[in-house]
Amino acid sequence: MKTYSFEFLVGLLVILVAGWFLIGVLLKSEELSKLGHVNEYLASFDDVSGISIGSDVKLAGVTVGRVKKLQLDNFSYTAEMVLEISSKINLPSDSEIVITSESLLGGSYVSISPGGSDTFMQENEKFTYTQSSLSLNNLLQKFFNR
Repeated sequence: MKTYSFEFLVGLLVILVAGWFLIGVLLKSEELSKLGHVNEYLASFDDVSGISIGSDVKLAGVTVGRVKKLQLDNFSYTAEMVLEISSKINLPSDSEIVITSESLLGGSYVSISPGGSDTFMQENEKFTYTQSSLSLNNLLQKFFNR
């Protein structure tokens, strides 16, 4: 009889952990869906280290979108990125998009620096000004090789 009660407790624990995990996933997906209607924009980078599908897109430190798609352009050997940004955000056409990190040990995200143009980007338009992620290892190598 003890083996059945032990198996019951283990099964109950597994169900509780699975439920806790499911609730966490649902809460995260609700947080991501708060963007509402989104517009897609394109950007090309030489290096997208630290960025993956679902990475945040921030403007002034506020999350306004996410990375939808990453792929390699076989002709120019650049990383092509598709971004989903809230349609409530009007981006000047000379805005710059930069891959930056939260801290030395933290994750990376895509940051938008709005420009000063009077015209705004249209959906599926490509960012003209981009800056790839900086590699701490490459910077240290350049410093020590001097």
